Amino acid sequence: MPPSLPGCDQSGPPRRESAPSSPAAPRTRALPVRRTRLVRAAVWAAVAAGPLSLIASCTRDEPAAHTQPAPVTRAADHPQASADPTGYAELILGLWLRAGSGEDSTAARQLRALAPSVQLPVWGEHTPDVERLAAVRTAPQSDTAWSVTVAVQFKSPVADSGEQGLVRYFALPVIATGAGTAPGTREAFAITAAPAEVAGPTVLDEPDDPYDTQVPTGSALASTVEEFLTAYLGAEEGAERYLAPGTTLPAPTSAAFTTVTAEELQAADRTDGTVGKDGATVRVQARITARDASGGQWPLTYALKLTARDGRWEVVALQSGLEDTATTKTSSSRTGTASTTRTAATVITSIHTSSARTGIRVAGWEVTR
Repeated sequence: MPPSLPGCDQSGPPRRESAPSSPAAPRTRALPVRRTRLVRAAVWAAVAAGPLSLIASCTRDEPAAHTQPAPVTRAADHPQASADPTGYAELILGLWLRAGSGEDSTAARQLRALAPSVQLPVWGEHTPDVERLAAVRTAPQSDTAWSVTVAVQFKSPVADSGEQGLVRYFALPVIATGAGTAPGTREAFAITAAPAEVAGPTVLDEPDDPYDTQVPTGSALASTVEEFLTAYLGAEEGAERYLAPGTTLPAPTSAAFTTVTAEELQAADRTDGTVGKDGATVRVQARITARDASGGQWPLTYALKLTARDGRWEVVALQSGLEDTATTKTSSSRTGTASTTRTAATVITSIHTSSARTGIRVAGWEVTR
């Protein structure tokens, strides 16, 4: 084996010396695997964010835009029309009173068409001559049934009935149903029996007059009342100057009186007619006579409330005069055999007949014949 040379590696072949290389082009570094996965996840999250936000907006409790619900029309907003039986009762009673002149009369034919179950009357020598009819009482018997009392004013008494026969009262049983509130809607009614003549209302005793203090003529209170009523009824102008501040009292536009004279002035409060302290009030009732251009005399009564202000009386209100009226009793001297414990005109509710007597029981009074 040849001897090894100094500086030579005997363990392997000799190394080659690489020649110097020319500058190389820049290279692109590959992204790490973990970063690639993160980028891919971010892209998918962005893609999924659109549908998710849409779903979230649809399921949100408070929407961005509030929609007002459409108004709901309820039955209570439109009051139901109730049938009014008074007109039907007046119509049928008027036909019934005219139908007695013959079954072939126009009134008889109309009555048979409108109330076929009602029996026609038959008049003798004197046919009732009706001047006017007016329903004076309506007593409901059920939701659709009424008993209606109609007053009949005749032009002349019927068959020796005297002056009391000029006004008579008849009760009619009426069934009526309404059919809505619009004009022209169809209603239905029926008269189930012929009219029943009943007692009329009684006449009350006049209540105690609350105006019991005479106001002196020529006093400030009497002058103010007379001057105000003269202007109020058109005999003069300037009624507003007698009104208290804030009081509005339209005058009757049809009044055409030339003079107004105070006949009597009474007060419900103790007063001598002089102006009281500011704020003091008094209620008076004035009986006057108003004369028109043709010489007609109109007896009129006015109840007024006045207040004192700045040394004069001013009108506060036009009243009814019944503000302090107490409960009244019925006059027995004007009712003949009728007595009552109530003050309203009422209708017949039942008729009891026996061999001993005939009792007519009317809601509010009972007449025994």
